[in-house]
Amino acid sequence: MRRARSLAIVNPAAGKGLGAKLVATLAAELARSGLSVDVVKSPAPGEGARLASHAVEDGYEQVIAVGGDGTAMEVANGLVGTDTALALYPIGSGNDFSRALGYPRGRKRFGAFLASARARRIDVGEVNGRVFLNAAGVGIDGYVAERVLAAARVVGPTLGYFVGALVGIATYRPRQMRIVIDGQVREGPHMMLAACNGTYFGSGMRVAPNAKLDDGMFDVIVGGDLGRWASVVALGKIYRGSHVDGKKIIAIRATSLDVELPEALTMQADGEVERTSGLRIRMRPRSLTVLAR
Repeated sequence: MRRARSLAIVNPAAGKGLGAKLVATLAAELARSGLSVDVVKSPAPGEGARLASHAVEDGYEQVIAVGGDGTAMEVANGLVGTDTALALYPIGSGNDFSRALGYPRGRKRFGAFLASARARRIDVGEVNGRVFLNAAGVGIDGYVAERVLAAARVVGPTLGYFVGALVGIATYRPRQMRIVIDGQVREGPHMMLAACNGTYFGSGMRVAPNAKLDDGMFDVIVGGDLGRWASVVALGKIYRGSHVDGKKIIAIRATSLDVELPEALTMQADGEVERTSGLRIRMRPRSLTVLAR
């Protein structure tokens, strides 16, 4: 059987520097699983999309994003709408998208997984003109994401997300938002708003337990004017996916979401953060091919 032409795009900063080491060793590692892969290092943040786009032009049939969720999102921006498949070599801090696709946890198993993975067409989201894979939102999730980056370096990714969430609950208060979800308007103070394509974010938090990657819909999770104690209780439930109560925290299936903010707040898309005064989120159904279980 003919082998697919594959290019690995490596984020050298991922995995506490593991990515930089893999630039020299990854081709040989994957060759042991019968894979023939060319390897290129991403020269700077944001360059993954450009490299992936060039890979499509050069005739590569698969592009492997070597890094975390942010790296996968970058590479996907260069592949969306094409027939070139996105594969993952997840070595980031969260790896929530790879979890949703059934990738193994242990690095030694990645090669065998990729060698037997199947192509699957999935949905992606678009926020303010940029593609995301897993989830995008504003409120406490963006605020926490800023703090997780520092905490994860000290205590590791999973505990880092939990610590970051606790710090966020202790210091963040609901902000005024005007939200339009598929034409329906909600206004008032909100703790969080997340458009979820996948089930997980925050290194295993089941924020959208019923979300599916190929159903053409977001699961929009809306957290209203929660107090600190209610937020702590919700944090305890979110890892089980039992935090949606239909009252203070609700889930709405939708394809579009617009948010107006009276002040600039931190948003996150697949764990990458930036400040914004508004969000325009749209569903792009079945527009990306991925290699998955």
